[in-house]
Amino acid sequence: MKKRTKTILGVVVVVVIAAIAIPMYISRQHTTFRAEVTDHMSMLDKLEILVIKKIPTTDPYDEEEVIIKDPQEIRKMLKLTKDIELRRVKQIDISKRSEGTPYYYDWQLLTKKEDRFTEGFGITFYNEHAVSIYSGYKTRDQHENYEITNDFSLNEMERLFNNLKEGKE
Repeated sequence: MKKRTKTILGVVVVVVIAAIAIPMYISRQHTTFRAEVTDHMSMLDKLEILVIKKIPTTDPYDEEEVIIKDPQEIRKMLKLTKDIELRRVKQIDISKRSEGTPYYYDWQLLTKKEDRFTEGFGITFYNEHAVSIYSGYKTRDQHENYEITNDFSLNEMERLFNNLKEGKE
């Protein structure tokens, strides 16, 4: 009887430790921008449209927009951000989202799934330290917040946006 009680107690302790350790590990899990974007796409998907919006933090209705329809150009834009390292966080402090930057950028990517239907997801770059990735549809990861853990320059995104805007007009 005593051996059985010890065995049951041991199993309970292991289950409790696993129940605490696994969520802590997952919350600290690092990923990359490339992994998160390709998680929304498959090999048969075709890139349709990338809409990049530059939104002022003071007046969100005074946004500028660039639309890219060429799949090669969309791939180039996605390659620029492929090495961004991310760490999932539960919440981003809203007051610090646009800290020190007058603008934030919202990318909306539409992909054609296996020539049957179009699916969209978006990426919002708040500043050099915070990004959100969201799905246009209700999926397992409808909205996720991330902290950028390596060097990322929002100024580079500003330069690219201005170049695209000038090239478009």
